[in-house]
Amino acid sequence: MKQKGTVLLLSAVICACLAGCVSYRPEISGTPAPSATPAPTPTPAVFTATVTAEPLPTDVLGLIIEDPDTHYYSYLSFGNLRVYEYDTGTFLDGICYSSYPVPLAGTIRIIYRTEDGRICGEGTLHNAKGTNEIQPGSNAIYAEILTDISVLSMDYTFEVTESFRPLEQ
Repeated sequence: MKQKGTVLLLSAVICACLAGCVSYRPEISGTPAPSATPAPTPTPAVFTATVTAEPLPTDVLGLIIEDPDTHYYSYLSFGNLRVYEYDTGTFLDGICYSSYPVPLAGTIRIIYRTEDGRICGEGTLHNAKGTNEIQPGSNAIYAEILTDISVLSMDYTFEVTESFRPLEQ
């Protein structure tokens, strides 16, 4: 009997616990009630673009000219350069190829320097006509190198002394 009482008491406690469980649903308070007449969103102002800067300068191929002093030199390439001595002089022969569609004019010097940086030979490049014009395509170039010593085995550099510019057509 004692066991029946314990089982009865235990089942009464379990029923009481289950009866105490309440379903809880959260309730949001403070939400505004929808208005009867909605207010329209204001229409934004019409955007109109305005140019605030000068257009960038371009060449005839459409490339932006960032530095006019060096821009057109990038269209030139050199090949078949040969430095040789003949009689009492030193000379350079070669090819200058221009990929620009318009003739360019500018001045390039060839310079030889000693190990301590002193100039020991120099000359100015010119075309077969003796001018500084470079036509589109291949151009034969020449220079007489003024020097007191043999520069055949020395390295040289090209130095642009007058920037290349397109010739007016």
